[in-house]
Amino acid sequence: MSKRTLPLWLTNGKIEFKKDVSTMSKGTLPLWLSTAVNNEELKNNVKSVVAIEAFNVANKPAPAKPAPATHAPVTAPSATPAPATSPSTTPSAIVAEEEPAKRRLRSNYSFPKEKKQPDLRVEYLPFVNYTGVIDYYSTFHDVAFSCDQMMQWVMKQQETLPPEQPIPIAFDLEWPFSFQTGPGRTALMQLCASTDRCLLLQISCLQKLPAALLQLLYHPRVMLHGVNIKNDFRKLARDFPEVNADRLIERCVELGQWYNRLNGSTGLMSLARLVEQLLRLRISKDKRVRMSKWDVLPLSDDQKLYAAIDVYIGHQLYLKLAEKQREREDAENSAPEVKVEPNSSVLQCS
Repeated sequence: MSKRTLPLWLTNGKIEFKKDVSTMSKGTLPLWLSTAVNNEELKNNVKSVVAIEAFNVANKPAPAKPAPATHAPVTAPSATPAPATSPSTTPSAIVAEEEPAKRRLRSNYSFPKEKKQPDLRVEYLPFVNYTGVIDYYSTFHDVAFSCDQMMQWVMKQQETLPPEQPIPIAFDLEWPFSFQTGPGRTALMQLCASTDRCLLLQISCLQKLPAALLQLLYHPRVMLHGVNIKNDFRKLARDFPEVNADRLIERCVELGQWYNRLNGSTGLMSLARLVEQLLRLRISKDKRVRMSKWDVLPLSDDQKLYAAIDVYIGHQLYLKLAEKQREREDAENSAPEVKVEPNSSVLQCS
């Protein structure tokens, strides 16, 4: 390291100058040397500064040394009060005497671990496999005809089922989505009334919905169910003004809320999560299909299978939740009734 980069108190006044000061730029010199015009004046300035630094170091007060501890002889207690604390007592010693000793944990102490339930390994669950029939219609007349056939099936179910039992039908919608323009117009409606047949209706090419479809949705015995189904009804009503969303919401079943009510849980439940918890299966949510253009005809086989699985598995979830509901009701009804005899502390069960 060059001596010019060292502090003056480290150079001991012995500075060698390899260049003439007169040829050096004043911007490279310290302010206290910038007034020197030759080597003689520069050396004089250096000697004066070195002398001042040495004087300051010599006159610097020495750090205070702690006083040696003196042990006073032990004497018997007397009635005279103890002398006040001397001013030489350090504040840290006073604080140390006043503060109680901190409690330390044992070196072998370990905090108790929280009990965690075993997580469900989703990657080991099998995928949902649908091998039923997929009916796909894209024209106004075909959509109306298919809805009329389903209405006839509903009428037959009314004759065989009890009057108070509803007829469940899984419901779902698909529409295109763009990060630039947002969600597009509703393109596809999926319906599933049995586990072996799914109905896909391409409504993106329709100006309005057929009357047979509206009659099916508003039927008093039909109970539409799904995941996030209320928002689907609102989306359908925005795209097709003839749809009354409030009327559909009054009689629909939200599968996620039903699951929370039966299991005492809270939070939003997605379709994939419900399938994992109730059916021990998993569904494929490939973004290439889920974010595809559902309004472009014709739909691919992957799109049709994806749409059919959504309502097929939704109908399976409804049947599973209905079974759990019946089991709970049977358990409550079969519980013994407790009777208390008057003027007696004995409980009798019937």
